[in-house]
Amino acid sequence: MQVVVVDDHQSFRRALTSALRMVKGIDVAGEAAGGIEGAERAILLDPDLVVMDLSMPDLDGIESMRRIHKAKPELPVVILTAHADPGVEREAREAGAAGFVAKGTGLEDLVTVLRGAAEESRHSPTAV
Repeated sequence: MQVVVVDDHQSFRRALTSALRMVKGIDVAGEAAGGIEGAERAILLDPDLVVMDLSMPDLDGIESMRRIHKAKPELPVVILTAHADPGVEREAREAGAAGFVAKGTGLEDLVTVLRGAAEESRHSPTAV
C-alpha cells in the first residue's frame, strides 16, 4: 500500500513516516508539510491512501481532502488529528474522510484503520 503522509509538524510527520516504513506492506510514497502541498502530492503521486492532519496553517485537512477528492474521488483519506471530538469527526466524515484517528493511537490500531480504508476503497463502486 502506497501512502502519502501530510502533517505540518515536521517531527511528528517524520516519526510517523519512519514507523509506517517499518510496517510490512506499507510504503510511504511521499510526505507533505501542509494542505496545499499535500493535495498536490496526493494527486501527482497517486498513492493508495493519504494520511492527513486536520489543522495546518495553509489549508486545513478538510479543504485539502476536498481538493484531492475533486481530482481523485476514489482516493481514501484518513484523518489523523489531535482534535478528537465527535463534531470534528462528523465534519471530516461528511467531507469524505475514509477514517478518523486520534493522534496518540497506537501504531497497530492506526495501521488497522489504514488497511481497512484502503480495502474498502478497492471494493467501492467508484473504484477503478
